Amino acid sequence: MIKKFSLCLMLLFMGGFCLTYSQEMEETGESSSDEVYTEEDSYFDDGENEGLQFDFGGKIESVHGLGFLKNFDYLASRNFVSAFVKMSLYGSSAKISATAEYNYPNKERTGFRLNEAYYKYSNSIFELCIGRQHVVWGQADGFTLTNVIAAKDTREITSVTNDDSLLPSDGIRIKFFHDIFTFDAMVIPFFTPNKLPPFSFELGKNKPPLYIDLPTEQKASIFTVPIGYKKDEAKTPRHVLDTEMGMRFSFFLPRIDFSFSGFYGWDKNPMFVRKGVLNTEKKTFPPPIGEQNVPKSIDVNITPEYYRIAMLGTDGAIPIGDVLLRYEAAYVWGRYFEPKEQMGALPKYPLPEGPITLPFNHPLRKHQLLMLAGLDWNRSGWTLSTQYFEDLILDHKDDIARPLHQGTISLNISKTFLRETLKASVTGAIGVNYGDTFSTYSIDYAITDNFHIATGFDIYTKGKDGKGQFSQMKDLSTYWLRGRFSF
Repeated sequence: MIKKFSLCLMLLFMGGFCLTYSQEMEETGESSSDEVYTEEDSYFDDGENEGLQFDFGGKIESVHGLGFLKNFDYLASRNFVSAFVKMSLYGSSAKISATAEYNYPNKERTGFRLNEAYYKYSNSIFELCIGRQHVVWGQADGFTLTNVIAAKDTREITSVTNDDSLLPSDGIRIKFFHDIFTFDAMVIPFFTPNKLPPFSFELGKNKPPLYIDLPTEQKASIFTVPIGYKKDEAKTPRHVLDTEMGMRFSFFLPRIDFSFSGFYGWDKNPMFVRKGVLNTEKKTFPPPIGEQNVPKSIDVNITPEYYRIAMLGTDGAIPIGDVLLRYEAAYVWGRYFEPKEQMGALPKYPLPEGPITLPFNHPLRKHQLLMLAGLDWNRSGWTLSTQYFEDLILDHKDDIARPLHQGTISLNISKTFLRETLKASVTGAIGVNYGDTFSTYSIDYAITDNFHIATGFDIYTKGKDGKGQFSQMKDLSTYWLRGRFSF
């Protein structure tokens, strides 16, 4: 049975966790850095004082997964090739990277995509980068707090790494360097939203593993009324006045690294604004009722709309021997959330002749506080990472779909063997509110430095009353196998 997603903001906002957390911690066991890892990092150094340099590289990857809870559904089958070309001359460099993918169960991801295309100039004082580029801010693994610039592709979930899900940003980025601090600023004139799973009504019989399911009927007195949907074109920011801006001050002191960041731009997830009508038909009933208008169908138009947000954040890391303490916090002004009740009460009898305009509730604007504390420990091939994440709505009035707060505890334990060619990893997370869980168990073997084979299980369990972001994905528990060759 193909998994269905309920339409709720908790799924849309927290879905990025399930995409990135498992493999990001599994493969790094460390806090995220200021730059996204690419194959280039293993082969290329800009070399400010060097002459012309030319380099290329990439990876070939194949991932396959079977759901083991129901009928061993084929939940993952993707094959892709990623490659980059880079030229550097003294302090200047230009890079292009792209991916070609064939995805059997998720046809929307099949195709060619341009990952990066930028020009960069750097020296000892500053760095200027213009074009399509990856940007990562913050200290959190698998969570999005201060890293609000980068959008994510949330249409795939099985064995997805952070750099596979992260979408590039089209803009201008400038950095200024000092011995103890770095100033990082970016202007993004072209908006990139999150790529979300499609709605069920947009799909045919062959549905992908992930999609957003909507109710197909509505109770109206003694009648059950079918609901039909139509999705309008998204109202995406396109004007020069819609430009996004972000900046970050990072400080590097002997006992602590910390940063302050700010952002004014667009929420990467849309709100789905609804408008609709109730169609009626005449029916004759026995006396004394007689002829009456009764509900026939409901037509609903869904329009994705994007809203401005502002964010102030801070993050830091404190090394203490073999232990690294991490923290991150963000205050978000004006984020919109889905209302608790999507549609108001249907009109009372006797009904007028239709179509009758229906009362849909609009998304509600709230202020949000995001906080995270983490700990990393490394010794003798062992890695342990744990985090607590808290998502709090400051002006919650029980009028939105999600609860006042959402807490998540995560843990990763890994160990390397056989001269670091074999890595065993266990990663888990539990939702504090409902007790829903996610866990992954994996083994990665390096046949050569460039060729890795990995296999594992992703397991989701439902919590209390079937609620929680992991409960939504309980039917997506998967056994997967991945092969990766880097060049």
